Amino acid sequence: MTAPQYAMAFDPSEDDQALKQCMRKTLEDDRAILMTAQPFTAMLAMQLNLIPVVDSRLPTAGTDGKNVFFNARFMADRSRADRRFVLAHEVWHCALGHFRRQLGRDSALWNQACDYEVNHLLSDELGHCPKDALWDRRFQSLSAEEVYARLCHGIEQARKGQQVLDTHDLEQALKEQSENLVIDPDFAPETPATSQEEQALSEAWRQRLLGVAQQRERMPGNLPGHLRRIIGGIREPQVPWQQLLARFLKKQQGGDRQWLPPSRRHIHRGLYLPSRRGNLLELTVALDNSGSCLDDIPAFLGELKGMLAAFNRVNLRLMIFDTCIQSDLQLTEQDLYQLDKMELKGGGGTNFRPVFAACNEQPPQALIVLTDGCAEAPEHPPTYPVLWALTKDGKRPVNWGNALNLTDHTV
Repeated sequence: MTAPQYAMAFDPSEDDQALKQCMRKTLEDDRAILMTAQPFTAMLAMQLNLIPVVDSRLPTAGTDGKNVFFNARFMADRSRADRRFVLAHEVWHCALGHFRRQLGRDSALWNQACDYEVNHLLSDELGHCPKDALWDRRFQSLSAEEVYARLCHGIEQARKGQQVLDTHDLEQALKEQSENLVIDPDFAPETPATSQEEQALSEAWRQRLLGVAQQRERMPGNLPGHLRRIIGGIREPQVPWQQLLARFLKKQQGGDRQWLPPSRRHIHRGLYLPSRRGNLLELTVALDNSGSCLDDIPAFLGELKGMLAAFNRVNLRLMIFDTCIQSDLQLTEQDLYQLDKMELKGGGGTNFRPVFAACNEQPPQALIVLTDGCAEAPEHPPTYPVLWALTKDGKRPVNWGNALNLTDHTV
């Protein structure tokens, strides 16, 4: 893209250059400190180049998905806590895929919606939010799309004194023209030129997010709940449920199976499921949310989404349990995308007996238990089929029922 010509433009002064050098070291130090305080965000931040600039077209900060550009003067006036928040703010714009999620929405309102989503996430993680950043308790746990819908219909508006924290459209910022601009050559964002490049960048960040999650899961401590929900929302199921459930249920249901036309919502994923014509599949899934499984929750949620996506018509009873049943929900294929916002209660010990007691009152066609198996189960099998869907190092708690390893798909 040819750089625009300005009637009156200036390079950063010597003092500005010195400030940039100082701020570069400060930002690198802030990122290093994040590695101790918030390792998940810091690992993602390591994927970005930190570039301080002094440029009239960038009043605060902005990212192109490869670099984060900071206005050195703006950052020099912020507190240490604010600087780390701004850094993490840019990281999570990338990680949450805000580049690709706009989909023709009004830019100004979409930018606000994205900031609300990011700022709520970070206020939970960092325990801090700049006073002038967009934050409203009414938007807690809402996605950018949900916040946008409220903003678009005038249901809510920004509180006085709050504003978008950064510049979202860097390409448009480069086109700004006015008198006496300071133009910094270091402010050179690499915005995607085509939809293919934008999709590739988005997929790269999805893979980075999953990769960091896998690293973090191997470290001491558990992922915070909001991060587990995000990871579960983007993680693809590892198990080919449409094939496995067809085999698993065939003996129980009987009858001939026919290849029905695949759901238009899932045809892009290649899901061609054998299912009895006109029949509703009913499943019960028990999700182990005990302390030993907390870091497996993203994988469990990914598999749960896979089950809902595998069938055109499914009625799924979901029991979330530890020593007792914490939640008992009814889901259908229409609830697929609601799983990303699911609040999971539990985190204690494990007891399978309450799950089987509840199922014995209303026997399901089949029960699938997502677990590491670290608990005692009833001595005798129930009348309905049971599939133990085990974590990588999980162990089958009893000899009855079928067991599936979620990692290598062996039954």
